[in-house]
Amino acid sequence: MKLLSSVVAGVLLVLVAGCGSQGKVKQTKHDVGELSLALDLYYTEQGAYPRGTTAEICRLLLGKTVGDQNQKQLSYIDAKGSELNAASEFVDPWGTPYRIFIGLPPRVYSCGPNKVDENGGGDDIAA
Repeated sequence: MKLLSSVVAGVLLVLVAGCGSQGKVKQTKHDVGELSLALDLYYTEQGAYPRGTTAEICRLLLGKTVGDQNQKQLSYIDAKGSELNAASEFVDPWGTPYRIFIGLPPRVYSCGPNKVDENGGGDDIAA
């Protein structure tokens, strides 16, 4: 399973230098899909979705151990330092943390260009 995780992981949030609004939207749709896939891979490998704050969930997906979770330190996604904020949350091309809600099914979305959380509506970008 680790091999599958490595193959799928790839680069999460590739920042496109000088990209316009359309490029940012396209990148965000890709990132949301990658985050959703990483959550599903985590579930498949660990038997449960990650628990905790958004920052803790992001650390778990990056291969860190948080409490009793991800003891094997398996990585499900990769990110550059610039793709994380100071709290270790994945950020969208506008610099806003992605919203990650663990439920059945989990929800991942970006607040979009206006940087306002509209609970997945408005200009928010969801999987």
